[in-house]
Amino acid sequence: MSTLFLLILLATTVPSSTYGYGELMCGDIGHPRKCVRGAITASGEEFNPNIASAAVAIPLNMRLRAMDVMMRIGKGPCVKVRLNDKMNPRWIGVRGFDLSPKALELLTGKRNRNWKGKVELCLK
Repeated sequence: MSTLFLLILLATTVPSSTYGYGELMCGDIGHPRKCVRGAITASGEEFNPNIASAAVAIPLNMRLRAMDVMMRIGKGPCVKVRLNDKMNPRWIGVRGFDLSPKALELLTGKRNRNWKGKVELCLK
């Protein structure tokens, strides 16, 4: 099993939150940008709050290549979310994923800037 996969699994054991409302936390940890449409994520893709995407906490020296993962909340539907951004490594094992507003909307049915909850992976 890869280290990244283990960190993704670890992120499912702690509460996740949402981002993409202009916070200064998109992109590389050493050079954060405001999380607004067009900001460059750690994977090099553009952030768009209207696309289902997420960030995960991984070490500074670990490169993140964007990938699609299937997620759900509780017994909700499995939703494809683009994992394309990094969170500060201080959150490893403390916070789960940061979900874009669209990802949260697809997973819960609404956008909520203050949402917190656990996210599961759909592995089958």
